[in-house]
Amino acid sequence: MTQQYDRFNLEEDIQNVWQTKDDLDSIAERLFDDPNGPMTEDEIGNLLVGLSELHNTRCIKLFHVFETMVHEECFNEKNNGTKKNKTDKENAQTL
Repeated sequence: MTQQYDRFNLEEDIQNVWQTKDDLDSIAERLFDDPNGPMTEDEIGNLLVGLSELHNTRCIKLFHVFETMVHEECFNEKNNGTKKNKTDKENAQTL
C-alpha cells in the first residue's frame, strides 16, 4: 500500500532539509569553539561525510513525497482548476 501524502507532509520534509544548515552551524561552532581542543582531520572528515549522507537521505525522502504527490495529482485541482471527475476534453479546455 502506498502512503498518502498531503501538503503538510511536503512542508515538513522541506523543513527537515533546512535542518542541514543548523547541522553545519553546529559543526562550525565545534570547529571554532570546542573547549576540548581542535578536532582531528579524521573527525572533521567523518562529520562532513556523515552530514552529506544525512542531507542526501533527507533530499531523497523529500523528493519521494513530492513525486508521489505529483503522481497522485495532488497539485492539479488548485493550480489548474481541474477536477478528477472531468473528462480530458473538459480539462484541456480549462488549461
